[in-house]
Amino acid sequence: MEDYIKKNIEEFQQDGKNFIYFNIAGLSNNDQVERFAAAAMEVIKKYRPKSVYVITSRLEFFDTRTKEICSEWIVFNKPYVIASALVSINGITRMVAKSIYKRAERELAPPFISRDEAVAWLLTQN
Repeated sequence: MEDYIKKNIEEFQQDGKNFIYFNIAGLSNNDQVERFAAAAMEVIKKYRPKSVYVITSRLEFFDTRTKEICSEWIVFNKPYVIASALVSINGITRMVAKSIYKRAERELAPPFISRDEAVAWLLTQN
């Protein structure tokens, strides 16, 4: 799991702006989701408030507990994030994402087909 986390949390800069890409597509149970979220929170708290853009991939596994974990993660991230985007989500994942964001009292991050499209849009957000 540690290797998965290292490979799937990517920090990068574009046009002088900080980005974090959370690729959660390979997670398959709540233990993995919880461990990934904990690692992700450790990464994001290195940033100043309102200083990072976040991109998150789709999650292929979810249930009620997954929604709780993801909601807590999103609430934790809120002070650090300028704007966020989702990539590679389908209709079912979008419904789950709406539920998670509503539970976290956050506006749903817009979905994009590719990471490059998400980055381009995020670069326009302040």
